[in-house]
Amino acid sequence: MFFLSIYIYTISKYIIEQDLILGQESLEGSDPGQKMAQENQHIILVTSDNDERKIIRREVEKQRRTNMSILCASLRSSLPFELIKGKRSASDHIGEAVNYIQILKQKINALQVKRDRLKLMVNSSLLETSIDQPEHSGAVVKCVNINLIPGGVEIAICSSGLEEGSNSPLSEFMEILLQEGCDVVSCVSTLANGRIFHAIKCEVPC
Repeated sequence: MFFLSIYIYTISKYIIEQDLILGQESLEGSDPGQKMAQENQHIILVTSDNDERKIIRREVEKQRRTNMSILCASLRSSLPFELIKGKRSASDHIGEAVNYIQILKQKINALQVKRDRLKLMVNSSLLETSIDQPEHSGAVVKCVNINLIPGGVEIAICSSGLEEGSNSPLSEFMEILLQEGCDVVSCVSTLANGRIFHAIKCEVPC
């Protein structure tokens, strides 16, 4: 009897719990309009979030394309026309830019070698002149700079003392340039603070 009572109590409790669950479900399902509105609101929120993400991605991609167009235009304007003639794609322009950079590196290296050789020849020539002619005015080259310019190089020479005759640093340097096959385009000399500055522009075969 005791076990039977426990069994009946358990069954009754289970029936009551099931009735409560069914009653709750009936209450929730009693208003289908409210349930549909909740589902629609959830769909609207998800759709709105997706649309916002799509808009952000679209704007980021648009900005990226704009920046790439500006960079490609700048790169194209920096290249010689003969290198990009008939080539419109950005990949072709980038490839030609890589080749052009390699060419410029080779030219710069060649100019550096020529610059060092010219400086060495000038200093050696001036040293021989000062030994052979002790009465020389004492003009000494302080520095020599060679810079790459469109179509050639610009050579800046700074010397101290008075430069006279064929033994001046300028004449010695001009002779060396001619020996190296350089085509001198212009030469400007300026006197300031007891020093003479020479600016020589010439075309150098590379």
